[in-house]
Amino acid sequence: MGWFESFRAKQAIGRDGKPIPWITYPCLSFLEERLESSMNVFEYGCGNSTLWWASRVQRVVSCEHDQLWYDEVKKTVPANVELYHIPLERDGAYSRLAAKFHRELDIVFVDGRDRVNCVKQSLGALRPNGVVILDNSDDSEYCGALQFLLANNYKFLHFRGPGPITSAVWRTTIFYKQDNCLRI
Repeated sequence: MGWFESFRAKQAIGRDGKPIPWITYPCLSFLEERLESSMNVFEYGCGNSTLWWASRVQRVVSCEHDQLWYDEVKKTVPANVELYHIPLERDGAYSRLAAKFHRELDIVFVDGRDRVNCVKQSLGALRPNGVVILDNSDDSEYCGALQFLLANNYKFLHFRGPGPITSAVWRTTIFYKQDNCLRI
């Protein structure tokens, strides 16, 4: 998967040196086999994941709270990426941006800040077959997001394992309903 390359470069990259999301390798492998080029993805937190999504789907909307990181990433994004900078305020405009894309999104990928509120605000943006992906879902800080999604009749598929850069093991979870865009 390119773990040694990512560890040496201190970046989320695959064995080919191309950008990958900083999520667990088991989830990454699962997604690679199921994404379709017609999909629309919204992500909280931008970076190598933005570039990875952009090379695989039709449209990526990304929201970043850090101005310096936003400025850096903006230099590298392709034309199918809409990148927004919104300063972080708990349950503020940052977490609410996805809601502006009412029923337009196939995937909401939550790997930024204020994750519980981001999850809560994003469900209206999903198409009926849309999914939510929550990275670091084993962090107790995010248990409110899991509870919220379960209360809204989402099922879940956990992917526990290592990921790029670090030797740590963590969990990335996909939340879905029947007849979802990932064919779970």
